Amino acid sequence: MTKTSTQTQAYQTQLDSFDAAAVITRVSAEERDALVAEVMRLMLFSQYRDGAPVLRADVSKLISSHSNARGLTSWIVAQAQVKFMSIFGYEMKELSRATAKKTGAARHNLDADPPKVYVLKSALPAAARQRWVDRPEDHAERGFCMTVCALVHMSGGTLPEDRLWQHLEAMGLRRDDEAHPKLGDAKAALARLIKKRYLIREKLHGATNEAGGDAYGVTLAERAKDEIGVDGVEKFVAGIMRGAEDGRDAGDGDGGEEREPHDAEDVIDPGSETDGE
Repeated sequence: MTKTSTQTQAYQTQLDSFDAAAVITRVSAEERDALVAEVMRLMLFSQYRDGAPVLRADVSKLISSHSNARGLTSWIVAQAQVKFMSIFGYEMKELSRATAKKTGAARHNLDADPPKVYVLKSALPAAARQRWVDRPEDHAERGFCMTVCALVHMSGGTLPEDRLWQHLEAMGLRRDDEAHPKLGDAKAALARLIKKRYLIREKLHGATNEAGGDAYGVTLAERAKDEIGVDGVEKFVAGIMRGAEDGRDAGDGDGGEEREPHDAEDVIDPGSETDGE
């Protein structure tokens, strides 16, 4: 059984665990199918608009706006999860939204349960996705995502924004670059990672930036932790280091075989299933 089939069966088992008889008395089959379609449309629209996760609260609001029945959200979501896996090969995965660390008066909110969000993840193996689904123009953005997440992780989990840009500028990406040949506007590329919830941008209390204003830092958000994880970051860094060593060996002129440098997508593929989960 393939991994996709296993995941489909897991979501089907979850759906079967609901007391369907109790739900059916509140909603017809036609209304159920319409609600499932609305949820799937919302997820797909969000995925292709800006890739931002969808709050469970927004899903509940959508369902309530189309049905007077109450208590349907979990059941309708379970239906949508099965359909996404069986039809599209997408996992509609529920995550707990990561929050920035609070200090002072805001600390009392830490005990509250974090809000739930849903994201769409390709359930295809990375090699199959890269060959048949991914667009070549998206490779640079995935490599940028992996690079930034690796820098944040290797800096202890929080990296001041000014320091992040210093690292990126050392690699050839300037903060003020509005027309990068692969990423376009550099600051907009970083903002997309925040919007998609790979990063959290938070104010660094008691610190100032290079211009003397409020300093901000970035930490890993829920999608980075789920889709990449510590193992994924370390695998990415190890691949880059191997590529650098191969390049030095090839430059020694000892007649050894020249090797291609490791590409970011060969190491890890954000948005699909990884071994680091």
